[in-house]
Amino acid sequence: MLIKIWRLCGHVKVTFWLLLLICFSLAAGSFYVKFYPQIFRPLNDFLLQDWFRRYGENYPDKIWWLWMLLVLLFVLGINTGVCAIDRILNLWSKRKQMNVNIFFLKNTPSLTHICFLVMLSGHLLSSITGFNKAIPIIPDMKATLPIQADIEVLKQQCYYYDAPELLKGFTKQCAVSVKLQAAGETTVKQVSFLHPFFWQGFSFHLGMDKKSMNHPEIRLIMKRDPGVRLILPGFTVLVLLMLWYFPQLNKGTKGG
Repeated sequence: MLIKIWRLCGHVKVTFWLLLLICFSLAAGSFYVKFYPQIFRPLNDFLLQDWFRRYGENYPDKIWWLWMLLVLLFVLGINTGVCAIDRILNLWSKRKQMNVNIFFLKNTPSLTHICFLVMLSGHLLSSITGFNKAIPIIPDMKATLPIQADIEVLKQQCYYYDAPELLKGFTKQCAVSVKLQAAGETTVKQVSFLHPFFWQGFSFHLGMDKKSMNHPEIRLIMKRDPGVRLILPGFTVLVLLMLWYFPQLNKGTKGG
C-alpha cells in the first residue's frame, strides 16, 4: 500500500495536473490581486498566518485561490521530492555500470530539484516565522522599535528623474539617515532603495508605498529572515551545479 502511494506521489501525470491547476490558481489570483490591492498588498507586511487570520475571515471569497495555490505547491513539492529520490536511487543501483563523471552528470537534474525545494522551504520559513515591520518615514521622526530600541530620522533626501519625459519628476532614489539606540549603544546608518543595512540581527530596507512626484510616501521596512540560512546555501549549490552541468553537456559526456 505504501509503495503504491509513493509511486502515485511521484507519477509524472500527477505533476502535469498539478502544474495545470497551479496555472489556473495563478491566473485567478492575478485578477483578485489587480482589483483588490487593499487586501493583498499587506501580504508584504504580515507573517503569512497573521495575514490569513486578519483577512481570511473577512474575504474568503477573494482569497480562495491563495489557499488552493499553497496546497498545490505543497503537493508539487512532495511530487518533485519523490521523483528526485526515485531517480537518484535508480541511478545509485547502476553506479557500477558508469564512471563517476557520468553518474554525477545524470544525477544533477535531480539534485537541482532538491536545491529548489530547499530554497522554497526557506521562503516558507521566513513567511511564517520571520519578522516584518513597516515604519512610515517622516522628517525628524522619533519612534520606538519593537526590539526595545529607539530610532530617529536625521536626514531625508530624494532625487527625481529629469529625463526621459515620461519619467520626469518621478522619484529616482531616496536616501535616509537614521540614528539607532539600544542598550546604551548608538549608531548612525544610511539606507536607500536597494541598499539596506543590517543591525542587531535585523535588515532594514527602504520602500515606497506608491510612485509619486515630488513627495513620495516612503517607509523603513525592518526584517528578519530565518529562511536565508536555507535559501543562500541552496541557491549557491544550484548555481555551482548549473555551472558544471551545462559545459559537461556541451562536451558530449551525457551519452557516455
